[in-house]
Amino acid sequence: SAIKNQKFPVKEFPSFFCPQCRCLNRLIGELMTEFNPTFVRIRVTVLLRGADGKFCFVRHHKDGRSYWLLPGGGQNPFEPLEEAASREVQEELNVKVTKFKFIALRESMNVKEKKHIQFPIFEGIDPDFSRIGIGNDTRLEGFDFFNSEEFMNIPIYPTISSDLLKLSQSAQIDLFRTLDWIP
Repeated sequence: SAIKNQKFPVKEFPSFFCPQCRCLNRLIGELMTEFNPTFVRIRVTVLLRGADGKFCFVRHHKDGRSYWLLPGGGQNPFEPLEEAASREVQEELNVKVTKFKFIALRESMNVKEKKHIQFPIFEGIDPDFSRIGIGNDTRLEGFDFFNSEEFMNIPIYPTISSDLLKLSQSAQIDLFRTLDWIP
């Protein structure tokens, strides 16, 4: 851009400028570092249906509270979403899934605390439950399968119970929605 390559007097704002060429690249780099959304966490979320149509949930215990969520977890840098989904389901439940259908994207953010989480939600197609069991993560307390009546009465994070209810009824959900931040 024109500003990026613009030369300015170094004496006025010495820390903003590249010491070699006096361009604004250093300022732009610092601004990108400060405002770059590196605090955006991507947590893949996988809907697994049992043969009876019930949804599989994992129970986590974190920060003194227990809650249920769909299997999944953080995407590693440069890891494709489907690979992250497959890896996370394997790590948490020892369930093998190689094919996924994208359902929706949910996000939740707390600007004050600079926290932002995006939840791409996939459905695992033909999951292999033959070796299901809880993984080694110390936050994992267990897993279970719930029907809609059951999962509407338990704490689920992120707060996607209404989406799950619609999905259990084979209804469509919004492709994108921002959720309230739950501390």
